[in-house]
Amino acid sequence: MAGKFKAIYAVIVAAGKGSRMGSSIPKQLLPYGGSTVLETAVRKFASCDKVDTVVVVSPEDGSLDKIYMQILSDVIIVRGGDERSDSVFAGIRAAAEDAATKGISEDEVMVLIHDAARPGVDSDIIESCIGAMDKCRAVTVATESVDSVRMISDTTQKSLKNEGSYPIMTSIGVQREFVYNVQTPQAFALADILRAHEIARLDGFAGTDDASYVEHVGMEVGIVLGKRANAKITTTEDLSLSTRVGMGYDVHRFNPDKPLILCGTPIPGSPGLEGHSDADVAVHALMDAMLGAAGLGDIGMHFPDTDDRYKGADSMKLLAEVRDMLGDAVISNVDITIIAEAPKLAPYKEQMKENIATTLGIQANAVNVKATTEEGLGFTGRGEAIAAMAAAAIEGSF
Repeated sequence: MAGKFKAIYAVIVAAGKGSRMGSSIPKQLLPYGGSTVLETAVRKFASCDKVDTVVVVSPEDGSLDKIYMQILSDVIIVRGGDERSDSVFAGIRAAAEDAATKGISEDEVMVLIHDAARPGVDSDIIESCIGAMDKCRAVTVATESVDSVRMISDTTQKSLKNEGSYPIMTSIGVQREFVYNVQTPQAFALADILRAHEIARLDGFAGTDDASYVEHVGMEVGIVLGKRANAKITTTEDLSLSTRVGMGYDVHRFNPDKPLILCGTPIPGSPGLEGHSDADVAVHALMDAMLGAAGLGDIGMHFPDTDDRYKGADSMKLLAEVRDMLGDAVISNVDITIIAEAPKLAPYKEQMKENIATTLGIQANAVNVKATTEEGLGFTGRGEAIAAMAAAAIEGSF
């Protein structure tokens, strides 16, 4: 059946606010896979040779339209509705309208409907779903249940659970080999899924997924196996977290006309360092390490010494800006080594640690500041400059 289609559209539903994430950022815009959850999901379909057009459904109020247009290219963006079914309906109607402008009828279009909150979809899943349409009129991706399954005996117990009383509920066992957990994408002839949604609206039917809508009008749904990596992101626990490490290095020559500041701590009785900002060499190294861990370039890119806004700037404030650039990523720990023949820095290291920890919003025991000399060797050994090295580990979805 797939061979009869003249075009394949992917409708990516990204109209939700993700309130269960507990994040001020909609979950589809959280970091994932080197970009965002949404970009990662869209990229999987856009890079599939068999998919001709991608439609992305944005929130009804248009609040994310501008962001979507900035981060996505070569896609159709349409606004959704209050419920997921409204958003899907808006997406498939947009696909039908676009196909019509190309002279393609709804019967000649296959549509893949996918939740943006499943960025773990891959080309194997997409192509399996498309291929199964040779034998089926509707297809859903699903995984075999790996857990034993039980069902409660009546809906009264469910309503009590929803009220928060959490009673002891009676239940019956279900044979696990008959149970599949539904995922997306789900594939349909565009004409079929449009008709199913239109009838559901007239009937007042609310399905749990798009496959249930075509079942409501008497169609059978085939299953192709999905993967656990294609799980839906609902809470922060569902995000695949990884730890990344960055390194930074900086050096500034001495300038006796400036004060010496290291890790936000003034060091009396010593010449300062030359630099466009306050020349806090240790903080500059740390900023580079954090930017490196997040894959965000370096401080020269973000705070160029040709920009007068940063002339004499407080490097601790710049460090706070770098922290904010990391988004939801968590700073695990930082380690700074200051290389200087003089002055002696031991009396100031605890204050340095406290300054860094406060600015980054992490515990003091996650910050380490060391000082060493180079035994009279090199430009630091000759007392010409102070250098610093730093390492930073961050955890997040990248």
